[in-house]
Amino acid sequence: MEQFDLFEGFQEQHSVSVFNDQQIMALQNLSKKTPKVVKFLVADKFDDKFINSTNNIWNFYYSGQKENLDFSSFSEDEMTLAKFFLIAFIQKNTPSFLSRKIYSFNFLINFLKNNNLHLNYETLKQLLIEIAPQENHHNTYAHIKFLLRLLILEGFPNFDIEDDFELEFIPRPKSFNSNLFYQEYEDTIDSPLISMIQQGFIKLNQVIKDDFQGIDEQTLLYSSILGLVYVTGLRPVQLAKLSAEDIKIDTTRTTDYFHRYSILVPYAKQARYVHEKIAVKLPEEVAEIIIAYIERFNLSPKDKLFDLGENSARFCSKAINTQLFDFAPETYREAVLSGEMIKQKYSFSDFRHHVGYSLAMAGSSAEEIAYILGHSSVVTARHYIFSTPELAQIRAQALGKNSLYRQMIAMLLTGRLVYKKDWFQKKVLGNIGSKIHYDIGGCSYEDKCLFQPVRNCYGCMYFHPFTDANHNHVLESIQNEINDLIKLSDGIGVSRNPLIRVHESTKFEIESVMARCALRKDDIHEH
Repeated sequence: MEQFDLFEGFQEQHSVSVFNDQQIMALQNLSKKTPKVVKFLVADKFDDKFINSTNNIWNFYYSGQKENLDFSSFSEDEMTLAKFFLIAFIQKNTPSFLSRKIYSFNFLINFLKNNNLHLNYETLKQLLIEIAPQENHHNTYAHIKFLLRLLILEGFPNFDIEDDFELEFIPRPKSFNSNLFYQEYEDTIDSPLISMIQQGFIKLNQVIKDDFQGIDEQTLLYSSILGLVYVTGLRPVQLAKLSAEDIKIDTTRTTDYFHRYSILVPYAKQARYVHEKIAVKLPEEVAEIIIAYIERFNLSPKDKLFDLGENSARFCSKAINTQLFDFAPETYREAVLSGEMIKQKYSFSDFRHHVGYSLAMAGSSAEEIAYILGHSSVVTARHYIFSTPELAQIRAQALGKNSLYRQMIAMLLTGRLVYKKDWFQKKVLGNIGSKIHYDIGGCSYEDKCLFQPVRNCYGCMYFHPFTDANHNHVLESIQNEINDLIKLSDGIGVSRNPLIRVHESTKFEIESVMARCALRKDDIHEH
């Protein structure tokens, strides 16, 4: 491998630009999308609440730390990218220790200039490979990788969306399990996003039943693609190979005509011999959206299921992110459309990795993972098993490790907050373990609910939490179950207990409702 100049002290930057003409035009468009005022959404009462991003110097106080970021040493184009990078990071996490991120960005710019290189995927990938073994560059590695993914998802010139899949397999710094310095893997498709997607599919199915002709064709197309990618982790090349007859009804219950569906998945890459397509179970909510799409577009069994155009990867990326945005809470959509926030984006690779790691966490073998994902060998599948976090990291996630974006989404997933005295419909009542919980919220779902009350309510759009309820009692019950599960898993050495992740999701949903209630009470006191 070619050795690059990985200097520690920053040398004086050369006047040559690290961007090509296409990238400079893209940066001008990026500048228009950058919020002028960046709000710190979970700032404490003693923290600064926002910054003016147009300033060349950012001064703010946050979480006991005074930050002073000076952008004046950057060129105009470099400054645009640096600010977009930092704001995206603030939205995903918090503004803590931004000086470390700007150090990493400065390191990257100087690295490119000292080696006479331009900004592109291959250059950044080589840099990550180079610095991964070096302990003094672990933070820099994480920050540059975050920027690299951001550029891929934004469709920045010289960063192709298909590069995102390979990104997860770039060598990482070694883990330090004792203090969780760097996690082997963090699933970007987390609990709040999953709840948001599932609620989106439920709402869409209801609209299909009530007003099928009222749904526009783009929604049916994009939601069908999102559904297949979410459930099966299909790559664009696989989606392009599907025909309408690959969606199968396996069984039908005669009493209520409940169907079980599957999809015949083609392999992503073919070996020397031709494989048969593989059958993967398809949830009813997703399958019925695809059936509705087939009906609306009047596709015959032999017809191609999706016309993805000349660039299937880019088309899929647009479909996924457009539909995710449509499923997102209204408050978030309004903030993005008004220029207050940068739109959070995901790639089909995120969903593919999510399926792979979820299977590994559930104890699936490499052969089973390869089968589901349509691999012609088990080499890639073994990566998911070897990289799955061990028990210490699962424990850290289960006991509370949150990002700002997932907090924001989760806080908006249930129904509106109400007070006990104002709710006259049915109320939620149920038990967790030996404790019965009641007077925690109301339920506006008119039919018979198939889910367990209390435990499944906190991530449901039909649940209306009571602002004056004691949700902490529910949280304590869930936390006790998590503690027992961790103790049991520790005792028997089961590092991939999938139940811990389920409980982690429930715990987070309860915490989000508690945060909403606290904010509502604060607003009332202020007014």
